[in-house]
Order: sequence, then structure tokens, then C-alpha cells
Amino acid sequence: MVRGEHDFSESEPNGSEPRRSAGGPTLLKRREPIRRARGRVGMRPRGYATIFALSFGLTFTGSLIARAVHGSSDRVASAAAPSVAAPPLPEDAPLSADSRPSDATAPAVVAEAAPSAPAVVSPTLPGVPDAVLAHLPDARALVAAAGIPKAVPASTLPPSDPLVEQLAGDAGPLQVEYTLDGALTRRVVDLLRTRRVPLAHVIVMDPADGRVLTYVSSDPEHFPASRTYPAASLIKVVTAAAALHHDRPRAEQPCQFLGSPYVLTPARVNPPRGGQTVSLERALATSNNQCFAQLAVHALGNAAMTDAILRFGFLQPPAPGHDAGHIDPGTDAYDLGKLGCGLAGTWITPLHAAQLAATLADGRLVQPRWIERVTDGEGRELALPGARAPRQVMTPGLAAELRQMLIETTESGTARRGFRSRRGGSRLGPVRVSGKTGSLSGPDPAGRYEWFAGVAPADDPKVAIAVVVVQQRRWSMHASQVAGEVLEDVFCGAGGCRPEPRFRTAKHAPEEPPASERAASARPPRPSVHGSVSAGNPNAG
Repeated sequence: MVRGEHDFSESEPNGSEPRRSAGGPTLLKRREPIRRARGRVGMRPRGYATIFALSFGLTFTGSLIARAVHGSSDRVASAAAPSVAAPPLPEDAPLSADSRPSDATAPAVVAEAAPSAPAVVSPTLPGVPDAVLAHLPDARALVAAAGIPKAVPASTLPPSDPLVEQLAGDAGPLQVEYTLDGALTRRVVDLLRTRRVPLAHVIVMDPADGRVLTYVSSDPEHFPASRTYPAASLIKVVTAAAALHHDRPRAEQPCQFLGSPYVLTPARVNPPRGGQTVSLERALATSNNQCFAQLAVHALGNAAMTDAILRFGFLQPPAPGHDAGHIDPGTDAYDLGKLGCGLAGTWITPLHAAQLAATLADGRLVQPRWIERVTDGEGRELALPGARAPRQVMTPGLAAELRQMLIETTESGTARRGFRSRRGGSRLGPVRVSGKTGSLSGPDPAGRYEWFAGVAPADDPKVAIAVVVVQQRRWSMHASQVAGEVLEDVFCGAGGCRPEPRFRTAKHAPEEPPASERAASARPPRPSVHGSVSAGNPNAG
């Protein structure tokens, strides 16, 4: 039996937190996980269990995956319930709000990213060094050097000068200008510091073009943003999208479950004859582990579940300098159920979570970018490599359907505490937020990993946000509460909240704040930040 860890705000309807085991579920002891690297996915041998898995063809190539997952029901199903084997899609077909295609012989292929757009490279100047592309700026040092005042609401500051950093290149210093919004970044840095959130990452991104507006890490040394961590219940968004595409009648059928929705046993991956009933929307809002385990086993099967995870980009690096995610699909229905509900089996970086949130805008997977331009010591601009073209992983209609469902998460579900004002109303006024929480114990650093990923406004997304916080013995804020305060700075000011962010996005150009709201904006001239990254060594500095 596995009792699901969940965001502390993921309480029972009466507000009490379900009991949980001290250490949480154990992650991955049988084998090395499935990874994606250099265009190939497979298992790295470790012990007889992995060799046995390899013998059944658990590599993602052509017909082998169809045989491995579809060919023998007793390998995918537990004692009393066979698992459905939904056919994987052709690689150029997004998940759709319509019912699954009738072609049951579709090849089991992996959706590859679209080829990169060609970079416009000067015939006399080199491109930006790989080490610079992979370098994550220290947001705390950047805003300190920029002279942005502390403890001032971001809405009262005028658009800040670009945040810049000087890095060492092979042929001399390089000036790197970032896409980060200085005022918002200052506020996030101060929020994590003053509220004593020692281990956290906060990413705000434009879902239209992947431009990163804030990328703050409270302790990059002990909790690096480039590494992967347990994805927890964020995977439920992927499971819901895949189930609505492959088997909409089952996905829309009320889910039955027994006892606590967070406790999963091998028997509970199968629908019980009695028990409580909940809709898919409510199952998402309350992060019901049993319901999503049932969808993974009975609406999807191993192949379609894994294919959906691949399509959402989890098994490739989200950007330079970041690890690819990895999964462990397991060998039976119980493992598949845990994978589908997030109790085990998936590891992602915080930037993967931001990408997942951004797909809710219009169904496209965009590549995040945080470098605006790079110039050398003579002021010449170096060529940035072309970004991967956005890939449609689900139709805009399905994305809109999921966004509508996920509003309930922030208004009456597991994230409600982060989006309510002290008086019990909406923290963001008319701005509604679609999002998903998650929580699961992890070992490095040890603690409970709390996630929030979402978009706002829900009806016309202009920003995507991802927050992960590691709760240890002493903690003060949940991930959803951090997200709520950050989005309040994005959409709210002295005149209240409105559905237009105060900074420029691909869909919105902000107005200059009134002079009365900019009284605290004066700041001294900004010196540059000097880094020490060597273009020949991505790990230097």
C-alpha cells in the first residue's frame, strides 16, 4: 500500500490533513529509469529485473513497444483487471479533445521535437558559446547589482532596465542581457528571503514564446534548478489529457474510489463496486490518486501513458544546461497506476514544470529561453542558436478544456489556500488561475517536494508559472502560496487586480504606471554583474 504524499493544502474536505507514512513512498529500487538522450530511449541494465524487462522489448522502437505492452495482459494488469492498451499516435498528431482515432494499427512512435530554426550567424563572428547558453544567472546577484529597491511592490516600479551580466569568453568578456523582468525578480527574491523559504525555485514564463520573465532559486548550490526531482501529481495533467483523447467516455465517467483518495493499493487501481464518486474535474482539483491510477491502467495502458509523457517533453532537456527527465513505467498495473497518478515513476526539472504549465495556454510545447542577446567586448552582437519550433502536443480545444477544469484546483481544491485573501475572497480579484499541485517525498535534498504549475488568466493565459518548494523540518509557505503571492505582483497594484500583466509579454504591452505609483522607483545607476563562467567549461563559476 502506498499512501500518497500531497501538498499540505491538499487537505480532506473538512480541512484536516490525511495521515501519511514518515518516509513517503520509496522511489525506484529495481532498475535505472528510462531516459531520453541523443535521440534514443531505453533501459540501462542493472540487475536481473532490468534484463528481464529488456527481454520483453521495453525500448521505445516501432513494433517492439506494441508487443511489449499490448501483447501480454498479465504483464500490464494486476490480479483481477486487464489493462487497456490505447494505440499510440503518429508523431505529428497532437492529443485531441475528440475521441481517439479509429486506426488501431498506428505505429508506436515517439514524437520528436521539430527541427531548430536556423540561426542567423555572422560570417565573421562566432555564435554564443555553449557554456554561456547553459549558464543560469544568479537572480539575487543580478537584482542587487541593478539597484532595484527592496520591499517595493513590483506594480509600483516602472519597466526596469534589462538585467545584464558579464561572463568570461574565450576571446574576452561577453555582456549577456537576460529576458528576466528586474522588478518582478526583485520581489520574488525578497519573498523567498523574508518568508524564509530556503529551498525553492520560482519560474514565470511567457507561454506564447517561451521568454522567461523570472527564474529565481533560493539555494542553487544545494538545490540546483538544472537537476530532476519527483514530479508528483503534476503528472495528473498529462494523464488527464491522454485519457480525454484516447478514451473520453471512460474519462468522463464518474470515478469510484474507496477510503482516502490519496491511498493507493494494488486492488485500488481497479474501480470498486461501491464507494465514493467524483467527477474528473473534482478528481483533478482534489488530486485523487485512485482515480488517476484507474485512468492510467484502464483508459491508457503502458504504451499510451509513456507516449503522452514523451509528447509533453519530459524525456528531453527543456533548455541548455538542464537534465532530461526520466521515468520508470514498472512491470505491472500497480506500477502503471503509480506512474499515472504521480506516486512514483517520473522525475522532471522545474523548467519542465513551467513548460507543462505553458502547454495549457494553447497546447503548444515551447522552448524556454532566458538570454535576450550577447555582445562581445567591441559591442558586436553574437548569434544565438535557433530555438526549437513549438510543437503542438494537444489541440487548443483540449488545452482550454483542461484549463477550465483546473480552475477548481485554485478556487476550491488543493491550491485554494494560496489564492484566497485573508477575508476569504479571491486573492487576484477577477483574475482566475488554472493550476495543479503536487507533493511527494524525495531524497536529495531530503524533504517533501511541493509543486504548483499553472497559467493566468485562465480564460486567456498571458503567463505560466512553476514553483517547487522542499519542505523540511521548518517551513513557512506552500508552493501554491508562493505562486499566489507572485501572481499577485504580476496582476495587481494600487488600483486593484486586472487581467493584464504589468510587464510586456507576447500578447500584451503594459502602460506606464502613474507617477503616484512610482514614488519609490528611484534607484542609483546600475553597475554590471561580473561572472566567472568560462566558455570552455560549462561547470566553471
